[in-house]
Amino acid sequence: MNEESSPDDRPQSDGWYGRLRRALKVDPPDREDLRALLGEGHWREVLSPEELAMLHGVLQVAQTQVRDVMVPRSQMVVLEHDAPREDVLRRIVESGHSRFPVIGEDRDEVIGVLLAKDLLRYFVESPDELFSLARWLRPA
Repeated sequence: MNEESSPDDRPQSDGWYGRLRRALKVDPPDREDLRALLGEGHWREVLSPEELAMLHGVLQVAQTQVRDVMVPRSQMVVLEHDAPREDVLRRIVESGHSRFPVIGEDRDEVIGVLLAKDLLRYFVESPDELFSLARWLRPA
């Protein structure tokens, strides 16, 4: 960009990161200053609402502790590898989750992950086939 170009003449191909760097012109001293800058109204002209939300999320996740997002093993909703179809379906509906560790003999033996959407495919594509949870497992 030459010195006579206006901000509106800048190429848009460099995406949100390039627009953010140009708009800042200086590095914010710390994370809180960056959050404050992103909270200012003029950013709505530089970044889309989705981009601003993403940046706020990145700043928040960077400070999240693992213990804040992990579920204790004793509270995990798991499916047993040999559970009947009705039990699997009931547990999925009751929990409202979308992903389920499938365990072998105990909770320490995770043999795969079942996605609820994959199980829906079974009910749509092959409801009369013998139910096999192993067919729908994804790697853990």
